Amino acid sequence: MAEPSGEAAAPSGTPLPMFPLGMALLPGEILPLQIFEPRYREMLAACLEAPEPSFGVVLIARGRELGGGDERHMVATEATIVEHHIKEDGRALLRCVGAERLRVQEWLPDDPYPMATVEPFPDETVTALEEASLESLYAEVAEDIRALFELVRMAGRTEAQFDDTVYGDVDRAYRWAGQVPLGQADRYAILAAPSAQERIGVLAEAVESVTAAIQFQLLD
Repeated sequence: MAEPSGEAAAPSGTPLPMFPLGMALLPGEILPLQIFEPRYREMLAACLEAPEPSFGVVLIARGRELGGGDERHMVATEATIVEHHIKEDGRALLRCVGAERLRVQEWLPDDPYPMATVEPFPDETVTALEEASLESLYAEVAEDIRALFELVRMAGRTEAQFDDTVYGDVDRAYRWAGQVPLGQADRYAILAAPSAQERIGVLAEAVESVTAAIQFQLLD
């Protein structure tokens, strides 16, 4: 079974400020942000009025991050603001953490900043047999990631170590994906997978592709 987050997602139909980015934020992932556009300064001010300030982060499907006019995906992640600092020139430095994933029901007018009505996007329920098989899938993918990290070290690119420690309630597939050099399309596919089984399967394929690419580069 997917490891649920301890935070409650926004109720269905909740209007939520949204921050389109060129990255897919995964649950449990730390997100540092610098806010400087006037519309997002206004968004931040509105968010900070709430007891538990948060906003949605959504991957841009097409277009640019600045100035609006972009096309956005329909699965997002709620980003909880855990630290913020407003500088004298009005810029804001934020430290956020990915909480629950959300499904966008409807995009509202950007007036003045992006807003959408959202609903929780929990994992599909699994059978006892599927839950039992999930642990073996996690173990297989963990071994593949360890092998990938060893390959990366052989290539002299990093000495980073794979951390497979279980922290809190965030699904391991999300945490592991955050450690692997994946493209945004793969990260979004992991975020949008409807079940824990499909999510770890998407991660397994992505790790295989990254491994093959690095092996090919080492042949040069």
